[in-house]
Amino acid sequence: MSTSRVWLWMAILVRTALLLLPGHPVDVGTFQAWALRLAEVGPTRFYASVGFVDYTPGYLLVLWPIGRLIRLFPMAGPALAKLPPLLADFAVAALLAWLGGARAARWYLWNPAVLVAGALWGQAESVAVAWLLGGWWMLVHGRIPEAAALFGFAGLTKPQYALALLLAAVWAARTGLLHGGNAVRALGVCGAAVVLPSLLFGLTPMTLLALVVRAAGVYPYGSVNALNLWYLLGFNWKPDTTPVLGVPAALWGQSLVGFVGLVVLWRCWRAEEVGTVWGATALLFCSVFALGTRMHERYLFPALPFLLLAWARGRASRGVCVLVSVALLGNLLYGLAYLSTFPSYRTPVWEAVWMSFRSPLPHILAVLVLVSTGWMLCEMWRTPRSP
Repeated sequence: MSTSRVWLWMAILVRTALLLLPGHPVDVGTFQAWALRLAEVGPTRFYASVGFVDYTPGYLLVLWPIGRLIRLFPMAGPALAKLPPLLADFAVAALLAWLGGARAARWYLWNPAVLVAGALWGQAESVAVAWLLGGWWMLVHGRIPEAAALFGFAGLTKPQYALALLLAAVWAARTGLLHGGNAVRALGVCGAAVVLPSLLFGLTPMTLLALVVRAAGVYPYGSVNALNLWYLLGFNWKPDTTPVLGVPAALWGQSLVGFVGLVVLWRCWRAEEVGTVWGATALLFCSVFALGTRMHERYLFPALPFLLLAWARGRASRGVCVLVSVALLGNLLYGLAYLSTFPSYRTPVWEAVWMSFRSPLPHILAVLVLVSTGWMLCEMWRTPRSP
């Protein structure tokens, strides 16, 4: 058996072991409940039949067949609820291999932060990333309608991931892939990928937009356990309407992210090759996490696979990949350990981990996030290097 196959089977075994461990009890329990409800009433009646749901239809479509499996194997419910991100990890690794090479795929597949986020925690980040990278694979092969559909579905799974669609569109327009009727068709297909699944769930474009706005307001805090700028400033679980120098924290965050976003868009428009755009996408996701308010500890995740693609093209250094990986892992462990502060979720293991997060460790991790953002910003203008 070849070495690559040995590593692949080991990755499957490690993830299977993590799948059998308890994940994030709130998230896994919620996904399991939603999956079962979808299996019972179907998508059209789903939103009207649940008391709380802050997810758009993209990931719910993935949970729908999972609910049918849980009904057949109820004892395996928690593990089945965590199955989609586990499978998505391998899809992402395959796409990284096709786009950036085997080393990028191995970095992702064996990254401790990726293992914690998906197979252990059970969150959906890797599912949305798989749609994004699938869109990029289609785009670099000139298959514009397929790329538009996958990008649209990524946004329907995680609305904040639509940021990557904007940068991809800028690069496609710059390189001549989007022109005239081609651009109109791509826009129509992307819109259909968002609207048609939403209609299946009984959502019109306006009610879908209302859902997105409502979901964004569920946690109106400077930071939601995200170790970033606002954590450093003491805004963890503190309303982001609180003024800083007379201006609400939320407006400061939006302005800082907007400034970096403009720089990134300008760099994408001037990019000579696709590795620069992937690096810019990683920077944009990292800056949103580092500088924006209402961030959860998981929201740094999409920066990592795009950073690995940039590294594979010589547009990012190994050092910044390590730094982002450490910062993401620290954020995820902080989020999981935070549950031990609630008696009903307290376990000896996570209580011990939580005790290790005494100051200054969380603040050091927040500084790492900010340093990573600045490092990536500098590397966008450096001469490409060998990974």
